[in-house]
Amino acid sequence: MNSFIPSPGFDARRFKGTTLILPSVSIGNVPQLTTDLLLSTLKLDRVGCIEDENVIPVLGPADCPHGESSTSTAAFPTVGAGAGAAGVSGGLLSLAVEVFQSKDGKWTLIQQRSPTVSHRSHHYADNLVQFIRDSEFDQVVLLASADGARRIDIQLRSGNPVRYIPSPQLPATLLDILRGLGLETLENIPATDREVQHARELLAERVQDIQLDDPSASSATSAQSTLEKVPRIPNGGFARRLHSLCQESGIAILTVVAFAMEGDNAPDAIFLANVLNAILKVHIPTEQQIRDGEGEWKVPRSWDSLYGNSHHQDMYQ
Repeated sequence: MNSFIPSPGFDARRFKGTTLILPSVSIGNVPQLTTDLLLSTLKLDRVGCIEDENVIPVLGPADCPHGESSTSTAAFPTVGAGAGAAGVSGGLLSLAVEVFQSKDGKWTLIQQRSPTVSHRSHHYADNLVQFIRDSEFDQVVLLASADGARRIDIQLRSGNPVRYIPSPQLPATLLDILRGLGLETLENIPATDREVQHARELLAERVQDIQLDDPSASSATSAQSTLEKVPRIPNGGFARRLHSLCQESGIAILTVVAFAMEGDNAPDAIFLANVLNAILKVHIPTEQQIRDGEGEWKVPRSWDSLYGNSHHQDMYQ
């Protein structure tokens, strides 16, 4: 079970009625990089973190956009002044799963900075759905990326590398926006033999851990049938499961999927951020911001280290 730990002074009831945007750790880390752009540009306030035993714990210096100090609103102080803050500039830290919110309370973002424990992503998805249900978000927008090498013919012929998966609970106005942008729903991608075998092993493992007289035994099989109602997202992390669970729980969720390959995925993240902005209008710069050159997405400093430091040229002489 995960637990939301609010920042001092934040009331979790402020989640109610907001739109939640979160990434699924997927191929190329495109959703996480897109979330980085949103956090850097919108300067959201960090309102808490989520502790979950199914996510690998990490700790590091807080990220911030280029041209800003580490004491900006993109960073946040540690809860206490214990030994964990020692050696970190200003005691500012980033954690594995953090929660942010816009000052007007319209947008709530979750950023996941580390992967889930092997074979535990379904547990993390289950816990997130409970958090979403308890928080009473107005709607959920899930960002995911899918393996570009697994595209079928119709997807290869399409000029748009982005697809979406709607839930029946989404408002008609949002669906009209998606159609107006020319976006298409995600087509079903056939499973490989390895994926079929993995799904069978996972289901057998879950059923084996449940007592035969436990009603949860049938729920494991039911969850699998629910999952099959959502198109497959190759290398999309827990996106398919989270979407199916939210849909089954009556939660309005939109999953936006970008096809990508491993490599320099910064352009993919910028493209996905532009698509998301066209759908939700999360970033509408003022005329003054445009004149000041602040109309574009702000790249965080952490992107400077995405692929390590450059090699010293002397080694080639």
